[in-house]
Amino acid sequence: MLTGCEESLIEMGFSKTPVKIATTESDTDDEVYTGILESLENGTLVSNHNGKQDGDKVSEIINKIRADYPEYFWIDGCTITTSKGKSEIAINIVDGCKPSEIESMFGELTAKADEIINQIPPALDDYNKVLFVHDYIVNNTTYDTAGAESDENGLYGTSYGCLVQGKAICQGYSQAFQYLMKKIGIECGICTGDSYQGRHAWNYVNLNEKYYWIDVTWDDPVGEIETLSHTYCLIDDEHLFRTRFNDDDLDFVPHCYSMDDNYYVRRGAYLAYYSDEEISKILNANAMTGYAEIMFADESSYKEAIKRLFDDGVIWNLIGGTEVTYTNDDTMYIIKISY
Repeated sequence: MLTGCEESLIEMGFSKTPVKIATTESDTDDEVYTGILESLENGTLVSNHNGKQDGDKVSEIINKIRADYPEYFWIDGCTITTSKGKSEIAINIVDGCKPSEIESMFGELTAKADEIINQIPPALDDYNKVLFVHDYIVNNTTYDTAGAESDENGLYGTSYGCLVQGKAICQGYSQAFQYLMKKIGIECGICTGDSYQGRHAWNYVNLNEKYYWIDVTWDDPVGEIETLSHTYCLIDDEHLFRTRFNDDDLDFVPHCYSMDDNYYVRRGAYLAYYSDEEISKILNANAMTGYAEIMFADESSYKEAIKRLFDDGVIWNLIGGTEVTYTNDDTMYIIKISY
C-alpha cells in the first residue's frame, strides 16, 4: 500500500475485507399482481418485474386478476420472457380481440354496464337489484353453443361477449353478473367446477350478511319455451350441489346455508307441503302473466303436486282458462305452469 493511503481509504468507507454486492430480489407474488394490474389499468399489455418469475405462479396470479376484475375481459393467459435477472410478462388476448381495439371495446363495456345500472330503480333493495340484473342478463343474452364447443378462448367467455354482444357461455354470463354486482356494490364472486352437464361456472352473492348461489346461465335454458327462469336464483348449498361439485383449488367457496332471500321464498312460491289452497293463491297472484313457478321443499310434496294437479286434474278447478302446459324439474322440485 502507498504511504498515507490506508487511512484515507478506510475513512471513505473502503475496507480490506470483501464486501457483498447488493442483488435485486425477485418480485413477490403481490408485487407481480400489482404490476400486472397497473399495466391493465394503464391500457398496456406488458409489465416488467425483478427476478425470474415462475410460470405456474404467474398463471395463478393472472387467474386471480381475472376473478377479481371481470371488466378486463381480454385476458387470456400470458407469455413470460426472462433476461438478465428481469422478467417481462405480456398479456395474451382472447380470440376475436385485437390490441388496437381494446380501449374502444372497454369503453363499450363500461358504457353498457352503466346503461343497465341506470335502469335499476333507485328505491330497490339489494335483493331486487340482484333480481333485476339476473333477469336482464337472461332476457338479453343467448347461450353460444358454438362457442361452448370451440377450442379457443373467445369473447363468448367474457363480460364483453355477454353484455355488449349478447352471446356468451357460462364464463361470460358469470363474469357479466359479477361485473354488474361489483359496480353496484354487492359482494359477488365466481366459482367453477364439474356439473352433470360438464365444466361450468356460476356465481355467489352476499345479501344481508348471508351468502347465496346464483346460476344465471342455467336460468337461461337452451331449447325451452321460457326464456326466463329462476330455478337457480339465490339458492343454498343443499340445492346447488344436487347438480355439481366445485373445484378443490378455489381461493374461496362460501357456505350458503340460508334460503331467506331465495326467489321462491320471497315470492311466496316455496311450499313445504302440497296444498290446493296454497297452489290456488300462487296461480291467482300470477294471473296477469299466466305463468307461475313453484318450488317444493322436498321430493314427496313435489310428487304429490304432480299427481294431484295433473294426473288427478285438480289444476282445472284452480284456473279459469281452458289450456294449461307445464314443465317439471325432478332434481330441483320445481313446477312451471303456463295457463
